[in-house]
Amino acid sequence: MTEPRESAALEAAARREGVRLGVRDALSREVDRTSTETLLLIVAAGGLGLAAAVVAVELFARGAPGIDPLHLAVCAAAWSSMLVIAFALVLLRVGSPRMPVAESALLALVGLGLAGVLGYVCPDPRILMWWMDTPIGRAAESALGFQASTLCMGLCLALIAGAGAAVLLAVRRGSDPGIHLPALLLFVMIWPAVVVQSIDEPLVTFASWTLGLAIGAWLGVAAGAVARRAIQRMRPTPS
Repeated sequence: MTEPRESAALEAAARREGVRLGVRDALSREVDRTSTETLLLIVAAGGLGLAAAVVAVELFARGAPGIDPLHLAVCAAAWSSMLVIAFALVLLRVGSPRMPVAESALLALVGLGLAGVLGYVCPDPRILMWWMDTPIGRAAESALGFQASTLCMGLCLALIAGAGAAVLLAVRRGSDPGIHLPALLLFVMIWPAVVVQSIDEPLVTFASWTLGLAIGAWLGVAAGAVARRAIQRMRPTPS
């Protein structure tokens, strides 16, 4: 009786060892696959971020012909760093339902894209100069002063970008990014354009433009969030 028991125990131990080795090998393959995918996504994020930064600098720097090369280089480096991080957050799906970082970064990227489109279609490469020639810009300057008109321009730009991005993303079924985090990221994404465009302007103009951009980013994302929730409520619930 002793030999059969010992044989059964050895077989059971061998089976357990085989299962352990199989699980270890499976986990090792999964780690290798996940690591490769993560590396490829990081490389893709780097490429997308650098390409987006080049396009953004080229678009907004055309409105500042006398810009210092060092100033432009610093803006380009900061912009590319932020864009690489934002694309990495989106591609790697960083975050959770309680902290939807990836959704917030995606909204900010879409908002930057909309701001870039507005800058591209603007008749004057100096957005501020174009704004001051519009009826709204002239009226704001006449009633409130130049700095208040500049603040209004920054507010309108970020308002359109934030609300438009939130509405465009309403077609996606994802976590609600809320307001504060995407508004902050949107401001950070667009702000280098203000730095580049206001290089020849007084510091107070730069400050008022920055303040308007910050307020507009929050209001735009908030307005877009309301529209987003309304659109999603109208969508049929998947069965």
